[in-house]
Amino acid sequence: MAVHRIIEQRAATQGDLTAISAARESLTYRELNQRANTVARHLIANGFRRGSLATVRLPRSPETAVVLLGVLKAGGTYALIDDERGGNESWPPGVSFVDKIDGDELRFLAIDMTRALQHPAQSCANLPILTRGSDVACVLPDRGGAPLVMVPHETIMSLQNRPVPRFAQWTGEPGALDLWIALMTGATVTLGSNALQSAAA
Repeated sequence: MAVHRIIEQRAATQGDLTAISAARESLTYRELNQRANTVARHLIANGFRRGSLATVRLPRSPETAVVLLGVLKAGGTYALIDDERGGNESWPPGVSFVDKIDGDELRFLAIDMTRALQHPAQSCANLPILTRGSDVACVLPDRGGAPLVMVPHETIMSLQNRPVPRFAQWTGEPGALDLWIALMTGATVTLGSNALQSAAA
């Protein structure tokens, strides 16, 4: 089982409930799931594969959540760079993935997500990609020389039993783990005045 499979189940059973609520945009669980499927297909069409690492350096928004979920649905791993907290300039802006590793150098291939986010495809079926619980869902970016931390799906899923309010907030912690905890439990994630936040903590 993987994080996105649980959210897919939520979309199937409570699709009309609000998953993410913002001042200018709200998404139901069904809309979140369908748009993430479109993003996943767009990533794959641009060379993204199961096990690929995507860097997502975007301001927190409903669309950022869609992109992160799309990465998981494509079988990949993401590193979320929080620009609102002063993102590391060594990471490229937007959405990109590691195209080649040459020694210690990471080379990124940028992907324009504009069309995938603005024009969802008509076919929104879930992707059949097999993702195991041991597969890495996200990588916590290097901060102050600390080693990278790889977080598998099964670790995030083990946090489902934490108490989550009906309306949760995403704090913007590295990895967006609190976002997934809220969505897996069927809560509505709200965006505060400064950022998407989560009250799963």
